[in-house]
Amino acid sequence: MRMLGRIRIFLLASALLFPAVATAQNLSFKEIDARVAQYRKWLDQAGAKGSQFWVRLDSTKRPHRLYVGEGFMHANAAQKEEFIDTFSHFLAGHPDKFMLIDIFDAKTGKAIGEYGFGGFRLF
Repeated sequence: MRMLGRIRIFLLASALLFPAVATAQNLSFKEIDARVAQYRKWLDQAGAKGSQFWVRLDSTKRPHRLYVGEGFMHANAAQKEEFIDTFSHFLAGHPDKFMLIDIFDAKTGKAIGEYGFGGFRLF
């Protein structure tokens, strides 16, 4: 009977710890940093000095306000969604996490879309 109790405790502890161990083994800190660095490099190329997908970021408010430029306006829907998705991962600092973003037109300053729990949406 005493052995059965120990086995139950071991199984319960294993069940509680297994998800944490499994997710920690998926990506190491070095891999996460490497992916975020790739995101930064790609976003720098897509920035104001590159293809002008984005002009500036206002991170003083939540959700972040991303001001997009001409490159974003002329891109097709798949390119827009990929760009915003990558930017969200970059802001979150992890390839498996997302950050909420409000999307604004840099010329007019008006809100044109959002990226959040409902996914990517342009108004």
